[in-house]
Amino acid sequence: LGAAALGLGGRTLVGLIAARAGYDHAGKTWGSLNLGLKFSGVRRLVMTGNQAIAVGATAGGCKFYAAYPMTPASSILHWFAARGAKYGVLVKQAEDEIAVLNMAIGAGYAGVRSMCGTSGGGFALMTEAVGEAAMTETPVVIVNAQRGGPSTGLPTKTEQGDLFQMLGASQGDFPKALIAPVSVEDAFYATAEALNLAEKYQIPVMIASDLFLSEHMETVDPEHFDFSAITIDRGAIAGPRTNGHGYKRYEDTDTGVSPRAFPGTEGCEHVAATDEHDEDSSLISDVFTDEAKRIKMMNKRMRKLEFILKDMAPPKLQGPADAELTLVGWGSTRGVIIESIQIMAKEGVKINHLQLRNLWPFPVEAVTTILKSCRKTMIVENNYSGQLAKLIRMETGIAMDEKCLKYDGEPFYPGDIVARVKEVI
Repeated sequence: LGAAALGLGGRTLVGLIAARAGYDHAGKTWGSLNLGLKFSGVRRLVMTGNQAIAVGATAGGCKFYAAYPMTPASSILHWFAARGAKYGVLVKQAEDEIAVLNMAIGAGYAGVRSMCGTSGGGFALMTEAVGEAAMTETPVVIVNAQRGGPSTGLPTKTEQGDLFQMLGASQGDFPKALIAPVSVEDAFYATAEALNLAEKYQIPVMIASDLFLSEHMETVDPEHFDFSAITIDRGAIAGPRTNGHGYKRYEDTDTGVSPRAFPGTEGCEHVAATDEHDEDSSLISDVFTDEAKRIKMMNKRMRKLEFILKDMAPPKLQGPADAELTLVGWGSTRGVIIESIQIMAKEGVKINHLQLRNLWPFPVEAVTTILKSCRKTMIVENNYSGQLAKLIRMETGIAMDEKCLKYDGEPFYPGDIVARVKEVI
């Protein structure tokens, strides 16, 4: 009768009775079921990387977010859809990823901080528009939460397989920045930093997350989210010009950054097209191509990279300088690499660690100096081909001695790395 009243089947009721009996038995046998765990009593946040990205964007002044639902980036859209009105963020779910990035670029051109999010397949559709942002020198931030590929691949599994897709998005050479947050906490700061870089240098900035970082939950101390530390740098903005003449949208400057004018600024009329242009925005493509002007504009845009690199903190080697092995990783693998190093330290093995967060412009000098001081190196990546190892070799000429690669859709576990370390040493 009790089971019927509760709407429970016979097996469910038996299960509940068995669970209660087991609980009572354990309590009588051991007296306590806390297993000796000590609790600090400190209240902490439980957050995902995507939530931290959304909070960091809001703190960093983002006022427009567009996306087409695609795991594992979808929960950024969910967060903004639920809270955008409260924080003054216009949220748009577009019909596809092509529209998503074009909307974000349009919002950036109109004068608001804009961001969009997707995964690798969606980013593939955005590729042409990345070049649009670069040629028109319009700031925009793109989150790529990577998953297993190619094509639809593994929609609910993790991978770090899009490094070269992000670096090679769109055709031609142009300045861009790529940041790979290393933790949930870092995702908060990295997003605010990306918004600053995008506006200061008028470039597309990509945030390389992955399913593991974007969707796993992690405890974070609230005081580690220091909103007072978030600054907003909108870069060079052109003011009204009453004479109606003389505004050069793409003026050749020492830093490569030209003051941009928001639509409607008096005396700052200009053309914002995806063709190559002169300093005053006159198009120089097709029959009007001028080789000298083309070279001048290319040099002007690419000059930004030197200054972007100075604004991005260089990587540092973590751990003992006399380590017999250096583990090298990027993005979300930092936590499991550190845990693996701690396990090996208990066995008397000294290992240190280089984690790359700011991937482009590539910190050639810092990485070269660090790796030349290492006795033996091993790359740790969630992909088949060792993409970061290839990038390091391309930029520094230094090859990794060993590789620890995983591409089954699962994140690294400490045992994966420890086993490979023991083989290597």
